[in-house]
Amino acid sequence: MAMDLNAKAAYIRGLMNGMEFDPNSKNGRIIAAMMDLLEAMAATVTEHDDALDQVYDELDAMDEDMDDLTSALFDIDDEDEDDMDSEAEYEVTCPNCGVVTAVDEDTLLNQELVCPSCGATFGIELAPDEEDEDAEEAPAAPADATEIKID
Repeated sequence: MAMDLNAKAAYIRGLMNGMEFDPNSKNGRIIAAMMDLLEAMAATVTEHDDALDQVYDELDAMDEDMDDLTSALFDIDDEDEDDMDSEAEYEVTCPNCGVVTAVDEDTLLNQELVCPSCGATFGIELAPDEEDEDAEEAPAAPADATEIKID
């Protein structure tokens, strides 16, 4: 765009010179001053356009550096972000309406849960598996399994 402005200003200057334009006449002085202003404005726009391109290049470099710094500081990879998004979910059945709802661990550890279907408030009690008592009768459950009791 900026080069177009400079080229157009030069074209108009060439037309003025080709027309045997008299810059000493009343109208000629005004038109010559306007032509000088137009060329100065085109040059200024060109400088600003070049400076803006440089700023964008520096901003892109800073953005890449910031991404590298964040990754190094927090040791985050794209794979790690996927792992963080997939928290364990637990299914809880509402004692009022019987709707099964999936909740994450933080919600599960709260004192009371609210059923999204009927709005009933109920508490849950997490009880550890009774591995020691049932070890002789049945095969042992996985170490991370828990039993959920609804009040």
